[in-house]
Amino acid sequence: MDVYDYEVDVLTRVDTMRSMAAAWDVLAEKFGSPLLGADWFLACAETLCAESDLRVVVVRLKDAICAVAPLVVVRRGGVEWLELLGVSVLYEPAGFLYDGVESLQHLVRKIISLRMPTVLARIPAESPIEATFRERTRYRGVVLSRKTADAAYVCITGGWEDYFRSISGQRRYDYQRKRKRMERLGQVVVRVECPSSRADLPHLLEEAFRIEGAGWKARSGSSLLANERVRTFIAAYSEMACDRGALRVCFLEVQGEAIATILGVQDAQRFWVLKIGYDEEWARCSPGIQLTMETLRYAFEQGLEAYEFLGSEEPWQAMWPRHRHALTSLMLYPTSLHGLLCLSEDLHQFAMRRAQQMFRRFAKKTDSHVPE
Repeated sequence: MDVYDYEVDVLTRVDTMRSMAAAWDVLAEKFGSPLLGADWFLACAETLCAESDLRVVVVRLKDAICAVAPLVVVRRGGVEWLELLGVSVLYEPAGFLYDGVESLQHLVRKIISLRMPTVLARIPAESPIEATFRERTRYRGVVLSRKTADAAYVCITGGWEDYFRSISGQRRYDYQRKRKRMERLGQVVVRVECPSSRADLPHLLEEAFRIEGAGWKARSGSSLLANERVRTFIAAYSEMACDRGALRVCFLEVQGEAIATILGVQDAQRFWVLKIGYDEEWARCSPGIQLTMETLRYAFEQGLEAYEFLGSEEPWQAMWPRHRHALTSLMLYPTSLHGLLCLSEDLHQFAMRRAQQMFRRFAKKTDSHVPE
């Protein structure tokens, strides 16, 4: 294929992104993740950044879209960086869209030509993106990578009962004991709402936000009620997911009172957990664990392929036998003054973190030898 058959543009307007949504989603189907679909990035563009900061790189071949890099300008220490749209706020797995090696090469070549420090956080470790950047950068910059937190998922094979028996006996016992504790307090009901109209959303989201903010998240300031940007994003994306019948708003109720919630989407034969929360007054019953178990059961009963926890793998997820998506973060420092300054600063911060970690390990080792 002649290199000149490809056209590469950098989009800076939300309406232009919206106009190509259908073609974007055709490309995204190959990757099987709603977090790479047009709705996800449109919601990010509309709620998480200024429109003037958008830098969505698009590769076309004979007017057909064959690669997309949804980037945005951010400012750190007075320097402009490029990063994947929404990742630094939402911290979810991300990546590029491309239909093959050649279109990815054109995408990467254009990004390098922008000569801006670039960070691509939480991209799949097995993706060819890193190798393509290293191949195409050569003397035009420095490419570094580091492992980042994995994202856990349950692979759905066989039936629910077989999977439930694969959970350790002690954890099954704890789950059942706390379930009985709840049932002694009132009738336990699990609701998986599949709203088909935006008119049904306000009261569902209001209830989900209330529960998610009832406890430690409110005290730490990390709840959706305390974070207007993320709450606005979740509301906007929920509307879009509702339009295509993918939204799932789940509740665990005891005697008519909702005590836990999971906001998710059912897409590409998987259940994706966007937000989970519970009322801390019911902590003795582990309502978050209870509702996760029930939505896992739901995923099995729906005949889905996987249950995606999203975010970063956390200790509480150890309850369930699971797999992991290995993720990495890629940093590009162009051979420019800004690029070299950013590289120097990042290397300094990395060295400081390593020194602090070594000091803590040394202090812990020394303390362990102090007689009581």
